[in-house]
Amino acid sequence: MLFTIVTILVLAAAFLGIAFHRFWTTREEAKSTILYAEIVKKLFAWLALRTVQMSRRASPKAWWAYIKGLPLWREPVPEKWLSICFYGSFLYLAASGFFFGIFIPRGLFGYPLVGHVMAGALFAVCLTILVLFKGRNFIAVPKPASLSLALLDIRKMGITAARVKLWAFWIFAAAGFLLTLSALLPMLPLLRTGGQRFMFEFHRYSALLSAVAAIVFAGLELFEKARA
Repeated sequence: MLFTIVTILVLAAAFLGIAFHRFWTTREEAKSTILYAEIVKKLFAWLALRTVQMSRRASPKAWWAYIKGLPLWREPVPEKWLSICFYGSFLYLAASGFFFGIFIPRGLFGYPLVGHVMAGALFAVCLTILVLFKGRNFIAVPKPASLSLALLDIRKMGITAARVKLWAFWIFAAAGFLLTLSALLPMLPLLRTGGQRFMFEFHRYSALLSAVAAIVFAGLELFEKARA
């Protein structure tokens, strides 16, 4: 129950953070006041409007057209298959892990568990290749962060989308390493019952961390491409 509550709250906070970034950078009314209560009121009004608009446009045909227009289909063959394996394995891991972890008291079992283990191995290999060959693109940003913690005002803290994407990438990579480690250690004759239980919970919260980092990175990446 605790994991379910934490998962819902953390994922909701991640979605709200991405929505606030889009609201703050695209809507003029967002900067028309300095009162936080008024900003929150306008944010939720905008969210309600966007939800209605997106629900009216949503259809299998529209989703299929969006998938066919993704840039990964235009990449060279090795990179394309790396992206397909990476995204596919991660989506299956997230879907199966969170669905069984939240809605099925017994947890993962049977063929979904076998598929989860196989997808985990594929994800670990793809993540390693991705970090080795593309990690250099996320080592630095043009200007160093200048945080004003005394002011506690996000509008004056110098936090940019580029820096958040950089942090999200490396948090995702670290969480992926922890996921792999916490999946492999229980398979070895090293831990007793208490250690097995700890690694099980550690694996679940590492998965939540990786999902939040992926949501933040993907949200910022898609928003930048939409604006371009």
